[in-house]
Amino acid sequence: MVHFTKTSCEDEHLRRFYTSSWQQSDSPVAMLVLRALESAVALGILLWSLIEAAVPQWIVYLTTWGIILVFAMEASGLIVSICALKKKLPEVGKPPWYVMMYWVLYNISVPLAIVVTMLYWRLLSKDGSKYSIHDRYFWLDTSLHGFNAVIVLIEVFASRTPVRLAHIYQPLLFGVVYAVFSKIYQEAGGTGAYGQPYIYKFLDWSEPQSSFMTTIGIAIITIFLYVILWASACTRDVLSRACCSTRHRTTEHSVLI
Repeated sequence: MVHFTKTSCEDEHLRRFYTSSWQQSDSPVAMLVLRALESAVALGILLWSLIEAAVPQWIVYLTTWGIILVFAMEASGLIVSICALKKKLPEVGKPPWYVMMYWVLYNISVPLAIVVTMLYWRLLSKDGSKYSIHDRYFWLDTSLHGFNAVIVLIEVFASRTPVRLAHIYQPLLFGVVYAVFSKIYQEAGGTGAYGQPYIYKFLDWSEPQSSFMTTIGIAIITIFLYVILWASACTRDVLSRACCSTRHRTTEHSVLI
Protein backbone atom coordinates (compact mmCIF):
# COMPACT_ATOMS: atom_id res chain seq x y z
CA MET A 1 0.00 0.00 0.00
CA VAL A 2 1.20 3.50 -0.82
CA HIS A 3 0.98 5.95 2.07
CA PHE A 4 0.64 9.72 1.85
CA THR A 5 1.67 12.17 4.50
CA LYS A 6 1.76 15.88 5.13
CA THR A 7 4.34 17.98 3.34
CA SER A 8 6.36 18.71 6.50
CA CYS A 9 9.99 17.55 6.54
CA GLU A 10 10.09 17.00 10.31
CA ASP A 11 9.73 13.19 10.42
CA GLU A 12 11.62 12.32 7.25
CA HIS A 13 13.52 9.02 7.36
CA LEU A 14 16.91 10.32 6.35
CA ARG A 15 18.21 6.92 5.24
CA ARG A 16 16.07 7.43 2.14
CA PHE A 17 18.59 10.03 0.95
CA TYR A 18 21.66 7.79 1.08
CA THR A 19 20.53 4.21 0.51
CA SER A 20 19.61 2.45 -2.70
CA SER A 21 16.14 1.10 -3.39
CA TRP A 22 17.72 -2.24 -4.25
CA GLN A 23 19.63 -3.04 -1.08
CA GLN A 24 18.48 -4.65 2.14
CA SER A 25 20.94 -2.98 4.48
CA ASP A 26 21.15 0.68 5.47
CA SER A 27 24.76 1.02 4.29
CA PRO A 28 25.45 4.23 2.33
CA VAL A 29 28.34 2.65 0.40
CA ALA A 30 26.40 1.60 -2.72
CA MET A 31 24.96 5.05 -3.40
CA LEU A 32 28.25 6.70 -2.43
CA VAL A 33 30.10 4.74 -5.12
CA LEU A 34 27.36 5.33 -7.70
CA ARG A 35 27.18 9.06 -6.97
CA ALA A 36 30.96 9.36 -7.17
CA LEU A 37 30.84 7.83 -10.66
CA GLU A 38 27.87 9.96 -11.71
CA SER A 39 29.57 13.12 -10.41
CA ALA A 40 32.74 12.28 -12.33
CA VAL A 41 30.81 11.72 -15.57
CA ALA A 42 28.77 14.92 -15.14
CA LEU A 43 31.91 16.94 -14.34
CA GLY A 44 33.66 15.45 -17.37
CA ILE A 45 30.80 16.47 -19.65
CA LEU A 46 30.71 19.94 -18.11
CA LEU A 47 34.45 20.51 -18.57
CA TRP A 48 34.38 19.05 -22.08
CA SER A 49 31.59 21.46 -22.99
CA LEU A 50 33.47 24.41 -21.51
CA ILE A 51 36.67 23.56 -23.38
CA GLU A 52 35.02 22.86 -26.74
CA ALA A 53 32.65 25.84 -26.55
CA ALA A 54 35.01 28.42 -25.07
CA VAL A 55 32.89 31.46 -25.92
CA PRO A 56 31.47 34.12 -23.58
CA GLN A 57 27.91 32.97 -24.38
CA TRP A 58 28.57 29.45 -23.07
CA ILE A 59 27.00 30.26 -19.72
CA VAL A 60 23.72 31.66 -21.09
CA TYR A 61 22.42 28.42 -22.61
CA LEU A 62 19.85 26.26 -20.86
CA THR A 63 21.95 23.22 -21.75
CA THR A 64 24.83 24.65 -19.71
CA TRP A 65 22.57 25.47 -16.78
CA GLY A 66 21.22 21.94 -17.00
CA ILE A 67 24.56 20.11 -16.89
CA ILE A 68 25.78 22.39 -14.09
CA LEU A 69 22.69 21.47 -12.06
CA VAL A 70 23.12 17.76 -12.82
CA PHE A 71 26.69 17.91 -11.54
CA ALA A 72 25.60 19.96 -8.50
CA MET A 73 22.88 17.40 -7.73
CA GLU A 74 25.28 14.47 -7.91
CA ALA A 75 27.99 16.29 -5.96
CA SER A 76 25.54 17.27 -3.20
CA GLY A 77 24.21 13.70 -3.15
CA LEU A 78 27.79 12.50 -2.76
CA ILE A 79 28.19 14.84 0.23
CA VAL A 80 25.05 13.33 1.78
CA SER A 81 26.44 9.83 1.26
CA ILE A 82 29.81 10.77 2.78
CA CYS A 83 28.11 12.33 5.81
CA ALA A 84 26.02 9.18 6.23
CA LEU A 85 29.16 7.03 6.04
CA LYS A 86 30.73 9.15 8.78
CA LYS A 87 27.56 8.82 10.92
CA LYS A 88 26.79 12.54 10.67
CA LEU A 89 23.10 12.01 9.91
CA PRO A 90 20.40 11.16 12.47
CA GLU A 91 17.88 8.39 11.85
CA VAL A 92 14.91 10.73 11.46
CA GLY A 93 14.14 14.41 11.83
CA LYS A 94 14.37 17.56 9.81
CA PRO A 95 16.92 17.07 7.01
CA PRO A 96 20.17 19.07 7.42
CA TRP A 97 20.82 21.88 4.96
CA TYR A 98 23.01 19.74 2.69
CA VAL A 99 20.28 17.10 2.42
CA MET A 100 17.75 19.81 1.58
CA MET A 101 20.15 21.23 -1.01
CA TYR A 102 20.45 17.82 -2.67
CA TRP A 103 16.67 17.34 -2.54
CA VAL A 104 15.94 20.69 -4.20
CA LEU A 105 18.59 20.10 -6.87
CA TYR A 106 17.11 16.63 -7.48
CA ASN A 107 13.60 18.05 -7.91
CA ILE A 108 14.88 20.60 -10.44
CA SER A 109 17.59 18.66 -12.27
CA VAL A 110 15.65 15.51 -13.14
CA PRO A 111 12.82 17.15 -15.14
CA LEU A 112 15.19 19.82 -16.49
CA ALA A 113 17.60 17.24 -17.95
CA ILE A 114 14.73 15.52 -19.73
CA VAL A 115 13.30 18.84 -20.99
CA VAL A 116 16.72 19.86 -22.34
CA THR A 117 17.04 16.53 -24.13
CA MET A 118 13.52 16.76 -25.59
CA LEU A 119 13.94 20.36 -26.77
CA TYR A 120 17.29 19.66 -28.40
CA TRP A 121 16.30 16.58 -30.37
CA ARG A 122 12.91 18.06 -31.31
CA LEU A 123 13.85 21.66 -32.13
CA LEU A 124 17.62 22.10 -32.40
CA SER A 125 19.26 18.86 -33.51
CA LYS A 126 19.05 19.83 -37.18
CA ASP A 127 21.71 22.45 -36.44
CA GLY A 128 24.11 19.66 -35.51
CA SER A 129 23.20 17.29 -38.34
CA LYS A 130 26.50 18.10 -40.10
CA TYR A 131 28.33 16.12 -37.42
CA SER A 132 28.92 12.44 -38.16
CA ILE A 133 29.03 9.71 -35.55
CA HIS A 134 32.83 9.77 -35.87
CA ASP A 135 33.02 13.47 -34.98
CA ARG A 136 33.77 14.41 -31.38
CA TYR A 137 31.14 17.19 -31.57
CA PHE A 138 28.50 14.56 -32.22
CA TRP A 139 29.43 12.86 -28.96
CA LEU A 140 29.58 16.17 -27.11
CA ASP A 141 26.05 16.98 -28.28
CA THR A 142 24.92 13.48 -27.32
CA SER A 143 26.52 13.81 -23.90
CA LEU A 144 24.93 17.20 -23.21
CA HIS A 145 21.52 16.22 -24.57
CA GLY A 146 21.36 12.49 -23.87
CA PHE A 147 23.81 11.26 -21.27
CA ASN A 148 22.61 14.07 -18.99
CA ALA A 149 19.16 12.45 -18.91
CA VAL A 150 20.69 8.99 -18.41
CA ILE A 151 22.58 10.22 -15.34
CA VAL A 152 19.47 11.63 -13.63
CA LEU A 153 17.36 8.58 -14.50
CA ILE A 154 19.98 6.30 -12.94
CA GLU A 155 19.81 8.46 -9.81
CA VAL A 156 16.01 8.24 -9.74
CA PHE A 157 15.75 4.47 -10.07
CA ALA A 158 18.84 3.54 -8.04
CA SER A 159 18.22 5.85 -5.09
CA ARG A 160 15.36 6.06 -2.63
CA THR A 161 15.07 9.85 -2.76
CA PRO A 162 11.45 10.77 -1.96
CA VAL A 163 9.36 12.74 -4.44
CA ARG A 164 6.54 15.02 -3.36
CA LEU A 165 3.96 16.52 -5.67
CA ALA A 166 3.97 19.56 -3.38
CA HIS A 167 7.50 20.31 -4.61
CA ILE A 168 6.45 20.73 -8.22
CA TYR A 169 6.87 24.49 -7.82
CA GLN A 170 10.67 24.09 -7.70
CA PRO A 171 11.32 23.14 -11.35
CA LEU A 172 8.58 25.56 -12.42
CA LEU A 173 10.24 28.40 -10.50
CA PHE A 174 13.55 27.54 -12.12
CA GLY A 175 11.87 27.76 -15.55
CA VAL A 176 10.51 31.20 -14.72
CA VAL A 177 13.98 32.34 -13.60
CA TYR A 178 15.54 31.19 -16.89
CA ALA A 179 12.78 32.77 -19.00
CA VAL A 180 13.20 36.11 -17.19
CA PHE A 181 16.98 35.86 -17.54
CA SER A 182 16.74 35.20 -21.28
CA LYS A 183 14.44 38.19 -21.75
CA ILE A 184 16.68 40.55 -19.77
CA TYR A 185 19.77 39.22 -21.56
CA GLN A 186 18.23 39.78 -25.00
CA GLU A 187 16.90 43.25 -24.18
CA ALA A 188 20.34 44.20 -22.84
CA GLY A 189 21.82 43.41 -26.26
CA GLY A 190 23.08 39.92 -25.53
CA THR A 191 23.56 37.56 -28.44
CA GLY A 192 23.86 33.85 -29.08
CA ALA A 193 27.15 32.10 -29.83
CA TYR A 194 26.80 32.81 -33.57
CA GLY A 195 25.80 36.47 -33.21
CA GLN A 196 22.04 35.95 -33.41
CA PRO A 197 20.04 38.50 -31.34
CA TYR A 198 18.60 35.81 -29.03
CA ILE A 199 19.73 32.74 -27.13
CA TYR A 200 17.24 30.38 -28.76
CA LYS A 201 15.05 31.05 -31.78
CA PHE A 202 12.06 29.46 -30.04
CA LEU A 203 12.62 31.91 -27.16
CA ASP A 204 13.10 35.09 -29.20
CA TRP A 205 11.63 37.90 -27.08
CA SER A 206 11.35 40.22 -30.10
CA GLU A 207 8.23 38.11 -30.63
CA PRO A 208 6.88 38.22 -27.06
CA GLN A 209 3.59 36.44 -27.70
CA SER A 210 5.30 33.46 -29.31
CA SER A 211 7.97 33.32 -26.60
CA PHE A 212 5.37 33.55 -23.85
CA MET A 213 3.38 30.69 -25.36
CA THR A 214 6.58 28.65 -25.67
CA THR A 215 7.30 29.27 -21.99
CA ILE A 216 3.80 28.15 -21.04
CA GLY A 217 4.18 25.05 -23.20
CA ILE A 218 7.48 24.12 -21.56
CA ALA A 219 5.90 24.67 -18.13
CA ILE A 220 3.10 22.23 -19.02
CA ILE A 221 5.67 19.67 -20.19
CA THR A 222 7.58 20.16 -16.93
CA ILE A 223 4.45 19.52 -14.88
CA PHE A 224 3.76 16.38 -16.89
CA LEU A 225 7.33 15.14 -16.43
CA TYR A 226 7.27 15.85 -12.70
CA VAL A 227 4.08 13.83 -12.30
CA ILE A 228 5.78 10.99 -14.19
CA LEU A 229 8.77 11.35 -11.83
CA TRP A 230 6.43 11.06 -8.83
CA ALA A 231 4.70 8.00 -10.33
CA SER A 232 8.07 6.43 -11.15
CA ALA A 233 9.28 6.97 -7.58
CA CYS A 234 6.03 5.42 -6.34
CA THR A 235 6.54 2.36 -8.54
CA ARG A 236 10.21 2.13 -7.56
CA ASP A 237 9.38 2.16 -3.85
CA VAL A 238 6.60 -0.39 -4.15
CA LEU A 239 8.81 -2.77 -6.13
CA SER A 240 11.82 -2.28 -3.86
CA ARG A 241 9.72 -2.97 -0.75
CA ALA A 242 8.49 -6.16 -2.33
CA CYS A 243 11.95 -7.27 -3.44
CA CYS A 244 14.24 -5.88 -0.73
CA SER A 245 12.07 -5.17 2.29
CA THR A 246 13.62 -4.92 5.73
CA ARG A 247 12.25 -4.54 9.21
CA HIS A 248 13.13 -0.82 9.17
CA ARG A 249 11.52 -0.05 5.84
CA THR A 250 8.09 -1.26 6.89
CA THR A 251 7.82 1.83 9.09
CA GLU A 252 8.65 4.28 6.33
CA HIS A 253 6.37 6.14 3.96
CA SER A 254 7.15 5.38 0.36
CA VAL A 255 5.83 8.30 -1.66
CA LEU A 256 5.00 11.70 -0.24
CA ILE A 257 2.89 14.57 -1.53
